[in-house]
Amino acid sequence: MPMRLEKPIPFIYKRALERLDLPLTITRAELFRVVAFTESGRPRNILGSSVKVEKGEKQGVLTAVLYMSPGREAGVNMCPMAAGCEPGCLGTTTGRLKMKQATRARIYKTLWFMLFRDHFLRRLNWEITGHVMTAEALGMIPAIRLNGSSDIKWETHGVPQAHPGVQFYDYTKLSAKARSKAPSNYRLTFSLSERADSKGHALEWLNAGGNVAVVVAGESTKVKDSKAAAASIIEAGAYEGFPTIDGDLTDIRFDDPPGSWVVLYAKGGALKDTSGFVVRIKKQAQQVAA
Repeated sequence: MPMRLEKPIPFIYKRALERLDLPLTITRAELFRVVAFTESGRPRNILGSSVKVEKGEKQGVLTAVLYMSPGREAGVNMCPMAAGCEPGCLGTTTGRLKMKQATRARIYKTLWFMLFRDHFLRRLNWEITGHVMTAEALGMIPAIRLNGSSDIKWETHGVPQAHPGVQFYDYTKLSAKARSKAPSNYRLTFSLSERADSKGHALEWLNAGGNVAVVVAGESTKVKDSKAAAASIIEAGAYEGFPTIDGDLTDIRFDDPPGSWVVLYAKGGALKDTSGFVVRIKKQAQQVAA
């Protein structure tokens, strides 16, 4: 269907427009040109990379990642189950992702996806095909992570299904039931949160052979204590009755042994979390684990 560019921009995106220094009276046609093309008129890239996914290159995996606005950064909630994790989201508080230019890029892509979806998906599928060709030319395995900082059910948009020979993977806070239609080439890792029902959903994922990511820290807000807390659980080999693996060694989650906790140490804004999203490991517990 052709895009309808004459409709007004919904008020919910007022915050996003302000953060992009765009007038609230901008037309859809004008906004489309802004979000889908660079100032020089070149098509804007949707997929990119990051330091973490680049770790996989040592294992022969070339990953392309999509960063859109986490939580309500662009006005609309792109992470339906987000709560305590929102202030400390790695998609906004670490490395290059916390820079103004990165923030604008996330909002551009979010508006593009929400308001001009058909065009966005066509461009995304085209880029995925190009990424696969690049990876194969380099003799590497292509992989795609679409929720670098969001939690969208991409299987409902048919993206992983359109590329059955490509490995997709993501973290999600949605239940196993909510993601039951994800195809076999889309490997999902549940992310434990502070929500009252999260532990129950985590056990459902684990018992079904899925994996669960848990972000841990020490009793302080220091990175060294955060790393020590994660190391204590990883070295113990088990947590809450299931085996543990080090999730910070690589971002290649689709190769993780099934039914395991993926332990990540808190970093960035997550170090100051007080919501319960970050699991605080007391020194006494660390010593017992060690």
